[in-house]
Amino acid sequence: MQKNRRKYRHSHEPHPLKPLLTWLSILLSAGAVLGGFWFLSKLGPRDVDYRDIQVATELAEGISALREESVVLESQFEEILAMREPESEDFLLIIEALEKQQAYLEATGAIDSEAVTRAKNLEERYHELASVRPREESLALEEEAAALVDSKEYEAARAKYLEALESQLIINREFPLSAAFNQGRAARLEQQARYLQAEPFWQRSMALEKEAEKFIEAREWQQAEAKLQQAIELQDHLNQEFRGSNQASAARLERLRIRRVGIRSGLGYFEIEEVAALADQRRAEVANLEAADLYLKAARLQEALNENYPESPYASSERVAEFLRKAETEQSYELGLTIESNHRRLIRLLGQRRTHEAAEVLVRLRQEMRQLRVAYPKSSLNDEALQLKVRYLNLVQNKLGFIQDRVYAALLPIDGESEWEILRSEVAQALYSLVMGVNPSRNVGATKPVDSVSWKEAKSFCERLSWIMGKPVRLPTENEFRQSLGQLRYVVLEEHVWSASATDGSAQPVAQKSPFESGCFDLLGNVSEWLESIDRFENEDARHIGGHAQDRLETIFTVPVREAARGERNRLIGFRFVVKVE
Repeated sequence: MQKNRRKYRHSHEPHPLKPLLTWLSILLSAGAVLGGFWFLSKLGPRDVDYRDIQVATELAEGISALREESVVLESQFEEILAMREPESEDFLLIIEALEKQQAYLEATGAIDSEAVTRAKNLEERYHELASVRPREESLALEEEAAALVDSKEYEAARAKYLEALESQLIINREFPLSAAFNQGRAARLEQQARYLQAEPFWQRSMALEKEAEKFIEAREWQQAEAKLQQAIELQDHLNQEFRGSNQASAARLERLRIRRVGIRSGLGYFEIEEVAALADQRRAEVANLEAADLYLKAARLQEALNENYPESPYASSERVAEFLRKAETEQSYELGLTIESNHRRLIRLLGQRRTHEAAEVLVRLRQEMRQLRVAYPKSSLNDEALQLKVRYLNLVQNKLGFIQDRVYAALLPIDGESEWEILRSEVAQALYSLVMGVNPSRNVGATKPVDSVSWKEAKSFCERLSWIMGKPVRLPTENEFRQSLGQLRYVVLEEHVWSASATDGSAQPVAQKSPFESGCFDLLGNVSEWLESIDRFENEDARHIGGHAQDRLETIFTVPVREAARGERNRLIGFRFVVKVE
């Protein structure tokens, strides 16, 4: 067992040389790494001592000669420029100088910025000087061309423009470094030449169109069409061969083609005109049925023209409708006279307060107007305004006498007026509802003045009441209002006026306070009243006068005149009206 223990102990004890070997291995490894770095450093860039390099300071004798010869050639060219304008052969000097300078650059094989700059300057100078003469020639040719254009010698002018163009093209092609290089000018000269090539065709086409117009005036249709056809062919040629030129025009070609169609339909058009003129003559002679037949004939001829020549400038569906309207108007002439006569009679009977007879005429008038509308719907005698009036009077025919009696009983004369009388009170809601069928008021009450009624609605009321009365009815003017009001100097306003001090701010029933001297009630206070706008444009505001129940007495005493939009509704604005009784 001890033997085994000794064996085990000996197997784990370190060898006396082992540490030495380990350190030796580390040193060898470090040396190998350092050696590798040294080797790599030898492969990389190294410092150069330029003092050891021998630089060639002198060029080969032949290469230097190229540069010197170039300088000499340039000097010779300079001497020529100092004495005279250079000729074509003189430019050979500057060309040769440039070639030798370029040969010098190629031979050196080195980058010499000064030599490169000199070569570039030589080339630019050559381009600039060599382009002077062709540019002057080109400009002179352009001036000559412009003068020939003024003389209308278009072909000669075109030749000059082409010569000027050729000179400019030479400059652009051979001397691109010169200031004379100009692509835009070349394009413009080419366009001018193209324009002049097209101009004779254009002028001829225009002349042919004018000749065609003269033949049209003389109604020589065949010659007119032949001339117009030639003009069309020339314009078509321009559009095909000279696209982009001023003379090319698709719109003119289309217009000429339409005119050609117009010429072909011209005979039919003038026949229509003759028939229509004869119809107008028969109408003026009150030969209405003959006129109607002629208008129908004109309508048929126009329909045929429209169908056969739809592109003609004389084709018109509106003319067909106009001829038919005139024909039906003439056919309905007698019936229209009867309607007009009965309408006048209706107005007269209503104005005479013979409402029962007026109602009988109203029935006949409705029947005649219906007959006219059904049999002759296109007739201009179908008066929409009259139809509206007759329909309204038919609705209120049982109230005609009642309304008239109420109105006449409430009218008073106006001082200084012999024809017009004024309603003694503001229009009450009951009367407004009776005439209009509605009550817009917010302060509701049958005997209260109508409120929240716009100026336009007040005018509509006056129009309908005039239908019932058979007499003109309108709003009062400011002068008529003031004439009815009279002087206020000794008037105790509290006895006549509803103001803020006497109400809760709302309008009161009409005719409750004492009337003014004229007999009119509530001219001031209660509600302000719309006035007739006889001195104002339709887009301007309307005026109302007299103040209202929310105004103080001091304000009302000034008889305030205010403005408001014609469509405005206000619960403190109402109105009264005047009737023409004579």
